[in-house]
Amino acid sequence: MFSRTVCDCDQCKSCCKRQPGHILPGQMEKIADYLKQSLDEVKKKFWASPGARVQDSKTGLQYQIGTITPRFDRRKKACVFLTDDGQCSIHVVAPFGCSHFDTHMTGTEGQRRAVWGMTQILESDEYTKLRQTLPFAESYKPQGY
Repeated sequence: MFSRTVCDCDQCKSCCKRQPGHILPGQMEKIADYLKQSLDEVKKKFWASPGARVQDSKTGLQYQIGTITPRFDRRKKACVFLTDDGQCSIHVVAPFGCSHFDTHMTGTEGQRRAVWGMTQILESDEYTKLRQTLPFAESYKPQGY
């Protein structure tokens, strides 16, 4: 649907040190295949995020769409998939919220991608079931931030 972003400047990589991006339905399986690990092993590297707060444009009602994101490693103060030299260890299969957004895109483009992604999540019962098996994220805000 969308092209991957290609920027890996320090500003874009800073997102890896604040809030790792969300996966879409089917992405965890692709990450497990890429890492040559079982789904159960890979699940240990993710958690249930509070997700995105959205507003229904017709009713004005706001609600939360829960997502699944890589865990935040408080020791490293970064995404669990960020290597010590600042590279994404799963770049080839990076979560949609990482691979398809960057800090330089327009708000309009970011919103278009976010709406599409949230729709994919809302339409997937499997995603909801997977999310329910994960621990809930405490907070993405690194200590001392």
